[in-house]
Amino acid sequence: MSELGTPDEDSGTPDENRAASEFSGLDGRSPRTPDKPEKPAEPKAPAAATPAEPGKQAEPEATAALKPAESTKATKSTEATSARRPGRGLLIASAVVIVVLAVATTVAIVSALGYRDDYRGLTSQNAQAQRAEDVASDYAVKAAEIDYRNFDPWFAALKTGVDDAMIKQFADTEPVLRQLLGQLQWVSKGTLVGSDIKSQNNGVYVVQVFVDVQVTNVQSPGGVKTTALYPITVDKNKNWAITDISGGVAPLATK
Repeated sequence: MSELGTPDEDSGTPDENRAASEFSGLDGRSPRTPDKPEKPAEPKAPAAATPAEPGKQAEPEATAALKPAESTKATKSTEATSARRPGRGLLIASAVVIVVLAVATTVAIVSALGYRDDYRGLTSQNAQAQRAEDVASDYAVKAAEIDYRNFDPWFAALKTGVDDAMIKQFADTEPVLRQLLGQLQWVSKGTLVGSDIKSQNNGVYVVQVFVDVQVTNVQSPGGVKTTALYPITVDKNKNWAITDISGGVAPLATK
């Protein structure tokens, strides 16, 4: 130590002495400010996790993040499978349609059977009406065939196919008719023109029969042609017997 009590220059290490001289400017150089201590480096934020590349195994955190998506995908797959399967409502609707079709088919069959029965009934009625017309027409044509030289076939035809009341009526008038037509020297022959049903009630038909009658007699030796109208009643309930003749040989036109 020096006399002034100042520390000796040689005290300390050479580096420490040199540093002190530089700091104080004792070495003839301008003093310098000591270097600032470096700041500690700030910690860096952890890098965001990047999605795993295809084919590589994902980190545990990424695997946990993907679980909800996989669950949603599974739910959608289940819903799609359910949508492809027929639901209970669809099965019920199909059953209802089948029942409706079955009912409609049954109604159609019943209706068809009803129409068939109606058709058969109408056909039967037409057949019965036609038979009544045939019976009356055949009778009218035979009733128009008269020959004064032999009345027996004519009276036999008049009494065929009629009821007992008509047979009695012809039997009662036969003598008068023989005498009248004999005096007139009546000869006639009939040709059917046509017939139709005037009325029908409970199987009783009134048939109008039109017959062309060719007549010769003492008044018309050259012959005359007339159209006769025979209203004839035919009763189906009496085995299609004729029960009334409301006319006779009634001239409607002359040619």
